[in-house]
This record gives sequence, C-alpha cells and structure tokens, in this order.
Amino acid sequence: MNKTFDILLESKINKYSELVRDKIYNYFAKNKASQAYLELCTEKNWALNLDHLTVRTNNIDSAAKQYENLGWKYDEKLEYKSEGWWAKIYRHSEFAPFFIDQSYEEWPEDKKIITNWVSKFSDKDFHHIAVLLPANIKMEMAIDLLKAKNIKFLGQITGQADTRLRQVFSQAELIDGIPFTVLELVERNIDPITGKIYKGFIGEQADSLMKDSTLS
Repeated sequence: MNKTFDILLESKINKYSELVRDKIYNYFAKNKASQAYLELCTEKNWALNLDHLTVRTNNIDSAAKQYENLGWKYDEKLEYKSEGWWAKIYRHSEFAPFFIDQSYEEWPEDKKIITNWVSKFSDKDFHHIAVLLPANIKMEMAIDLLKAKNIKFLGQITGQADTRLRQVFSQAELIDGIPFTVLELVERNIDPITGKIYKGFIGEQADSLMKDSTLS
C-alpha cells in the first residue's frame, strides 16, 4: 500500500490493540479490493468505518479468547445447521464487532467451506473485513465506483433496496487458485421496528454470503 493509504488506515485503527491492529493492516495489505476502497475514501472524502471483522476457525470459543481478553463480549449465536456452519458475534463498546464462524464437525468433509479454508490458511488472518458505506451512499453506487477500479463482484447484493441491511462480497483474492480473502460492503438503513439504524445481522443473508465467498 502507498503512504496515503497507510496514513488513512493508521488513523482509523491506531486505537485498537497491537494484536488487532496488525491483523487489520495485514488484511488490507493483502486484499486489492480493500485497497481500492481506501482509494475511494481518499478521492471522495469518505470516512473509513469498519463494520465488522470476520474470523474463520475450527474452534470459535478458543479463537475468541484473545479478543475477549481485549474487551470484546459474546452477544449472540447464529446457526445454519442445514448449511453446515455456525457463528458467534462478539461486541465491544468502542470497536467493530467480531463475527467468528466454524463448520459443524459432523458435516461432510468436502462441504466444510470454513474448515477447508482454515486448513489452507489457518485462523490467524481475517477472512474478510466489512466496511460500512457512508450514510448517503447506496450499495449500487459503491459497486460501480469499485468496478471502475477493476474490482469485480461475482455474487449478488443481499437485501432489497433501502431495507435495514444490505451486503455484498467482492470477488475473492486467490492463493494457489483457492479463494482467500474478500471485501464486504455494508449498507445499513433504518430498522422500521426500532426507528434506528440497524446494527445486527440477518441469518439468511449471512449464509448467502458464505456461498459467495467461494466464487472465483
């Protein structure tokens, strides 16, 4: 990454602990879509807001301990028994939440998307970081701007226009022909039930994105 991107990223993550800060920096250094998003932030004067940080692992509770020791607390569990994986959300009062997921042990080996990824890459790197789009920027606009920078999106946007949560993955970076990291764009809107910006996750959308993470 160039010096301008380093300065922008450092200004956003310098309050994180060294452990998390280094992981965030390493992710951006290895993911071209995230670098293109940093470029957009400088060009459009957008704030860089991290929506959540995603860890793939073979043991959620074990992987989460290092973050719990830094102040993140368990919030909720999401299960996709028919799709072979589950996740726990950990939140912090000051920083982006963690989304930590793993495959069910009893799931067929060839269908364990998360286990197979961890076997190749370990659980030391973030699988993806989600960036929150500015309040006045719609998903379609952000995608078009990134496509102009040669970033591809093979999956579909989850969530209808103006609904409480919309998400999309960039095309995965490949290592040895295997999908490695993706960038997630997140658009959050008013929840009609609470009248406030929605801050949660929607199970069906998360599972759709899981499948999109394998597209290359």
